[in-house]
Amino acid sequence: MTPAALPETCDAEPRALAWIRPGQVGYVGPDLGADLHAASVAVLTVGLDAPFTVQTGSRGSIITRSFYAPARIPHRVVAPAGGRILLLFNDSADAPADRLAASMRRRLGPYGLDHAREAALIEACADGGDPGELRALLASASDPTSASGERWMHRHTDGRTDRRIERLVAEIRADPAQPRRAAQSAQALGLDRSHFLHLFARQTGTSFRRYRQWCRVLHVVRGITAGHDLTRCAADAGFSSPSHLSDTFRQALGTTATTVFHSGVRFDLED
Repeated sequence: MTPAALPETCDAEPRALAWIRPGQVGYVGPDLGADLHAASVAVLTVGLDAPFTVQTGSRGSIITRSFYAPARIPHRVVAPAGGRILLLFNDSADAPADRLAASMRRRLGPYGLDHAREAALIEACADGGDPGELRALLASASDPTSASGERWMHRHTDGRTDRRIERLVAEIRADPAQPRRAAQSAQALGLDRSHFLHLFARQTGTSFRRYRQWCRVLHVVRGITAGHDLTRCAADAGFSSPSHLSDTFRQALGTTATTVFHSGVRFDLED
């Protein structure tokens, strides 16, 4: 699908590109000034032009070129003025939890530093970044048979996937506005509520509630790109009000919907 540009607030050429694919959302462009936040899904940040600073809630400030934050763990990225970053949000449910963590060469508490394919990711974004190429690079780096990957996978999962969770994730993506409660979803899968929530978090890397919120935010992005206003998009995605959308958007991304949609970013949405 041809990337769609939102109305800009100045005459400058858009510098940023964002894309949505099943299991992955990406962004290449300048730092949008996100505040300290805990993303709904795991995210990898790469400094494309220079190292950046990460402010964390528990580990102070970190200077690095690539940084991994699990879902729901507070962090804030501060890039040098004019420097571009790559953001890769991973919500894949076809592999246990999030193998991005197994691709990081160093650990600092819950965070990961120095992605195994850091240089290749930077090179791939020299001309904007191709979602397919970036996905392939991540897959080639996420090797659970490596020493670090094997240790991480052993701690976080038994190595199996559950097709029931995969199907449920697909249903949530297809219709995020549909009201879903953990108890009812667990019953539909033949599981008790506690086991269902544990299984969902293990396989997706985030909670059932935060994943549903994430899919609703992405639904809003699609609606805005299609030309609808925020009020309609909030209702279509299942938010109770535009202010509910605003709060959730900031919680998920650390910035406001208005900031993102008026930044000149272009969106490439897969049909």
